[in-house]
Order: sequence, then C-alpha cells, then structure tokens
Amino acid sequence: MEKYNFSDEVTAWNEFQEIRNSFSPSLYDSIRANSRGEAIERAIDVTKSVLEDFAKVYDFTNIEPGHGPGHLMRDYMNSLILFGELEGVNPKHIFPGFVGGALHDIGCAVIPRYEESTRALRHAEAGSLLVKKLLDKNPDLNDAERISIAYSMAAHTHYTKENVVECIDGKKRTIKPYLDSDGDIPLWPVLFTRWVDRLDCNGPTFVGRHYLTQAEEHKDFDGVAHFDVKFGHHMNPLLRAFKEQVDNSGNRNQTMSEHMKMFGDSQNNDSIYGKHDFGFMVKLRDRQTERIYKIVESTQSKINFSVEREIQIREAWTSYLANNVEHSQLGEETAKTLDEMFGELEKGTRNAWCNAFLTTMQEYVGYSRERLHMLEGISEDKLKLPGIADDIRKTITPGKNWVSVL
Repeated sequence: MEKYNFSDEVTAWNEFQEIRNSFSPSLYDSIRANSRGEAIERAIDVTKSVLEDFAKVYDFTNIEPGHGPGHLMRDYMNSLILFGELEGVNPKHIFPGFVGGALHDIGCAVIPRYEESTRALRHAEAGSLLVKKLLDKNPDLNDAERISIAYSMAAHTHYTKENVVECIDGKKRTIKPYLDSDGDIPLWPVLFTRWVDRLDCNGPTFVGRHYLTQAEEHKDFDGVAHFDVKFGHHMNPLLRAFKEQVDNSGNRNQTMSEHMKMFGDSQNNDSIYGKHDFGFMVKLRDRQTERIYKIVESTQSKINFSVEREIQIREAWTSYLANNVEHSQLGEETAKTLDEMFGELEKGTRNAWCNAFLTTMQEYVGYSRERLHMLEGISEDKLKLPGIADDIRKTITPGKNWVSVL
C-alpha cells in the first residue's frame, strides 16, 4: 500500500464518489454470513488484515490524541462486545457493521480530525477510501462486502442536512447526508457502525478523549455550527442552555461541560441519533449516559482542594490519560502539556475540574470492570490488534498508580 495524496482533494473527492455511488441496500443480500459466529469471525479477520497492511505505511501512534490508538482499540472492543450480545440481528448486517465500527476513524491517520471545517473529504471519507483499496486486494471478499464496509465507514459521520464547504483549494463542494434507511427500513450496518462510535463518545473515556484534543486551538462541532475551542474558555465550567452558548458577537462558544452534556442528551430513542437503538445497545448506551451526566454534574462542585490534593489528582489524571485513554508517546506528551496549561487556569476552575477528574476516573474503574467481564471467554488471539495492542485488556485495566489516589 502506498501513501495516498490527500492534498489533491479533487481527485480524492471524485474517487470517493465512486464508492458512494456504488452503494445500494441490495448489496447486503450478497454478504456471506450465515450465523452470528461466522459474521464475527470473518469481521475479526478482515479488521486485523486491514490494520496489518495499514500499519506498514501509516503510524497509528502519530494520530492526534483522542482519535488515536486508544480510540481504535476501544472501537474494536465495542464491536466485539456489542455484536457478541446483540440479539435478533441479521448476520449479513453484523459483518460490515463490525468492521465499519472497528475501523471507522482510521482516516484520522491521514486527515486531522479538526481540519474538517475546511474540507469536504474528511476523515470518514478518507478512511473509507483507504480501506476500500485494501479490501480490493483481499480475495476472500466480494464486491458487495467491500462496498458495504467502505460505505458504512464513511456514513458513520451523521450529517443531518446538506452543507456547502469552501475547501482549502478555494472550491465549494456540497456535503450531503448519507443514506441510512431504505424507506422505513433502517440500514443496520450503517447504524451499527455509528453505534460502535457512540459507545466511545459517551462515558468516562469520552471525557478523557475530548480533554486530550485541547492542547491546540481548533474548531469543533456542536450539532449546529463549528466553534472555536480555546483551552481557557472551554475549561470554564459553565453549563448554559444550548441557545445561550454564544459569545457577545453571536458566535457559538460551547464549554467542555456543555459539550459533554450535549452528547449525553443525544443518547436516547427520542433523538435522531438514537431513534433506532434497541436491545443490548440500549443497555450499554444508558449506562454510559448515566456516567457522563454524573461527570457533568461534578464540574459544578464548589469543593476547595488543598494544593497537595490538587497535585495528586492532576498527576493521577495525567497518568489515566496517558495509559488508559491514549496509550502512546504522543498521548503522554499531550497529557503533560495539558497539565501545564491546566496549572495556568484560575483556582475555581481548577477545583471544579479536579473534582470532575476524580469522578471520571472513579467512573472509569466501574466501566473497565464491566468491559473486562464482557471480554471473558474471548480467546487471547482475538484480543490482539496489529500495530495497536498485544492485549487490549492491558490498556483497559486501570493503572495502579492513579487508582491509589482515588
């Protein structure tokens, strides 16, 4: 596999449109999976094969923290857990949903996640394009399987409406929502891919992931518009109504507390994101939502920590980020950089977030215990991920050095 030139967005955009235009829900009929077990076994093999080939060219450890090896590992873990328990599902839908879920953010290795406000071809489409090229070389897959996986990966970005983007090259392109239903029938592989992603966009791991993205100023998305993320403001533990999350110029300026609550508020069957959730997904989703609400609430605390206790909590938090959330050298370096930035915040903000850091780590202990229990019975060879982890359980297990601080 050779590195792809994504600086030529026109060519990449046109090549991706071929994938998009090739997709049809009728392709699912040609997916070869006659049982849940067969679907999962094939999905594991394909996922590992892609990662092995991908790692020969791209370095997972250099992906920006928050979307790097830790997130990829948990996506794979969530695919294992979710599809191992989800009942009443067509195996032909499990296969592309598992692979798409496990690999959906692999495009962050080539397109930075937070450059997307000036691009039409973003990390989801880039990952789809690259993985499709690798799948084309796999003789054990047919065209329906290749296209279904690639489409599910791209469609994990849930666009709710068309929007026009003026790209880096000065051209304007229209980004259209992805097809996720055939009339009234949900396209389950697309939804399953989104489900896997949502399970790491909620709960204590998401808090750590989002925090790690703040080392540099960037633009994030609040469901309505892209907004500037500046560490000092974003860490202000403000918790306003959505319509009030604007500055004096009318620009949106969501805080981290508000961003976490926004994600928690979307995790239900009344939202456009969760309206088709059922069964084991609901159980996993709701438990994560309980956790993130508890963490958001803890940011509103008025606790006054001593200097010594603050230092303890910050050291534990830095270790948690570097070892459990983003286990890479870049993750560790970013965690240390953020701690220096954190030390410059005013004391009231530091106190509020030290309390939230404690709550997040406490919630992670329960989360990890549940996940490790769910992984019991899965053979060790399935818990290895090429280029990412020899055993995903080692990264899931809380670090003794930070647990002792709790």
